[in-house]
Amino acid sequence: MGNNEFDLVILSDCVLDIYYRVGELPIKVGDVAVSDIIALSPGGACTTALVTRKLGLNVAVIDKVGDDPFSDILIKYLNDNGIHTGFIKRVHGFVTISNNIITNNGHAFMGYLGVGRELTVDDIDENIIKNSRAIYINGFYASFTVGIVNTFIETIRTAHKHSVQVFLDVGPAINNRDLIISLIGLSNTVFMNEDEMKRLFGDLENLTNFTGSTGIIAIVKLGSRGAALVRNGKIKWCKPYDTGNIVTTIGAGDTFNAAYITGIIRDLDPVESCNLGNRIAFLRTQHLTPMELPEIREIIK
Repeated sequence: MGNNEFDLVILSDCVLDIYYRVGELPIKVGDVAVSDIIALSPGGACTTALVTRKLGLNVAVIDKVGDDPFSDILIKYLNDNGIHTGFIKRVHGFVTISNNIITNNGHAFMGYLGVGRELTVDDIDENIIKNSRAIYINGFYASFTVGIVNTFIETIRTAHKHSVQVFLDVGPAINNRDLIISLIGLSNTVFMNEDEMKRLFGDLENLTNFTGSTGIIAIVKLGSRGAALVRNGKIKWCKPYDTGNIVTTIGAGDTFNAAYITGIIRDLDPVESCNLGNRIAFLRTQHLTPMELPEIREIIK
């Protein structure tokens, strides 16, 4: 890593996922649904942290979690997988929880927004950013609170000051559209799925025009159809991988991001990194949780 302490620092949306599997959805008023499994795993941006670590990067997380037992579990899982948690601040309250309810035909979420939405610039040490090769910001909370957008903007400016690459996932993009677009304009690489792209830009042509000659790389994840890589006014298509035997697609997008970022840090070009993202995202769908993924660093050696 040279003089860099970390290959990647991950900022915001480190959550605890709880998985259930039921016979069918929706679960209606008066129904009694019993899951035949339960599993816990780091989720959100910490899925990205977990997968980048499995791909061989040295990874740290900056976030806020609570003083609750779920936060204890989350931090233990991260530590057990070799992810640096010393920059996670613990405060009174609860970590963000996502209850992931899956069936053979899809999934639903029920969650709670925890103390992570209160992350501020004061929680982030500039030296951590300075001594990293890249930062990854998960923009989930940007749809729900304006304050954290300011935190992201200041962190991105700090990264650029020290010539640190900035990767951004736009999050669901259901609110605060203009603020999220401003974050995109400040980033080096942005990730979104097709629905998020439509909410922000309407269509791929508008996204292509927006990025234009800015040098921003935008990647639109298309599920079983692969991904579109938008750069310098041109679109390149990244091939999909086999989509058979899917256990769940939850976290596949976060996994794609992890593999793409790892590819770039390991000096693959953007298209190669995009194809790697599809490959590792497919592997993610073969397991209930990302913790079940095997060590996969040999894939890009």
